Amino acid sequence: MPVEIISVGSEYIVQRYQNNSVAVIANRLLKTGVEVDYVSSVVGREAQLEEVLRQAIERSSLIFVVGGVSSGDYDVTKKLLTRVLKKRLVLNYRILDNIQAQYTSQGEKMPRHAEKRALVPTDAEILTNEIGTIPGFLFTQADAHVVLLPGNAHELDVMLKQHILPRLDSRTFRVGSIGACVLKTCGMAIEHIKDALRTLERAYRHYKIDYISDCEETSIIVTVRGDGSSFVDSKLDAVESKIRQKLGNHVYGTGGQTLEEVVGDLLQERKQTVALAESCTGGMIASKLTNIPGCSAYFERGVVSYSNAAKISLLDVSPNIIEKHGAVSAETAVAMAEGVRWIAQTTYGLSVTGIAGPDGGTPEKPVGLVYLALASEQGKTQWHRYQFDGDRWMVRTRAAQTALNLLRQHIEKLPKNAEPASHDAISAT
Repeated sequence: MPVEIISVGSEYIVQRYQNNSVAVIANRLLKTGVEVDYVSSVVGREAQLEEVLRQAIERSSLIFVVGGVSSGDYDVTKKLLTRVLKKRLVLNYRILDNIQAQYTSQGEKMPRHAEKRALVPTDAEILTNEIGTIPGFLFTQADAHVVLLPGNAHELDVMLKQHILPRLDSRTFRVGSIGACVLKTCGMAIEHIKDALRTLERAYRHYKIDYISDCEETSIIVTVRGDGSSFVDSKLDAVESKIRQKLGNHVYGTGGQTLEEVVGDLLQERKQTVALAESCTGGMIASKLTNIPGCSAYFERGVVSYSNAAKISLLDVSPNIIEKHGAVSAETAVAMAEGVRWIAQTTYGLSVTGIAGPDGGTPEKPVGLVYLALASEQGKTQWHRYQFDGDRWMVRTRAAQTALNLLRQHIEKLPKNAEPASHDAISAT
């Protein structure tokens, strides 16, 4: 019985939000053993959207429709879906009061067009939104179930877990048994990952492997089919084990884990702390770490030392180092890492300096050149040179991901009861 997702709006045009809500739904379904058969994106034209909705209801049994609230796509989708399913829209005063209260709390007057958000389809189950004001809706039409959700990825994720997944009988939407797992990697190019797993893919006919790359990170999605759950589970465990053997410590987590979560768990588990000195990443690493609740237990500070003067005054980097080697150099990266660790008195000092572009490169130091350094209480500061490709955002993102991965791999190599080095390994001059 086919499963379908329809994304309404222009989110796929914006680089950092490509099909964000679609990914959330697909990942949640995959964890329950349900694969998505169709994915559609419709931009702003009512006639095309209505046609896509009608086709989906004819061919699929479970349909998720998502649209942006602030853009108005959600209201348009709700209107057209109500028309296709031959329902009516009525005003729900409780929802209207919640919307009014939101504007009032922000010191604003509710615009008249916002009343559309309080229109509710008849004969549809209202799915409450615990962290937002706009609810979702569940329609049942013959053998088809249609779930309409607001396009905010965080809100719809909570609504899925509360209202849909507990009621979803995954056996209805698959033939035989199916299982899936997601392995997260960092620091290994997707081409090398595919080469490493090529023989593994050929060896087993019961599963398929898919890859999704996001700059320096690659997610490996393993799907196994079989005649029983025990068979599927055993095959899935075996495949995961073989992938880990082949990729080693490039695998940093599973499922929805993020690199910053894994790093945070390692630091908290070992009661260690970190301070950051960022130049070209402009605080991206700090932003990633502070996205995690409870990060104050291990994240001490982040210094965005973009200019040479900031490196000198805030991190105690010697002007002689910058003058002799340049701001983008191994020597400056080491001085930044050691300086921030010395000032913050943390277990680790992590630094990044580079040329994100599109301007500023030279033949000796081209755009995309990045130096990372990690100072620690365990010994000598280590540094690494990288040459990243891509635009400015990609270079900065890759540098931030690689820096966190460098810290992760360093921590994982150490025994849990590692003692600080007996000698003073810190020097900021």
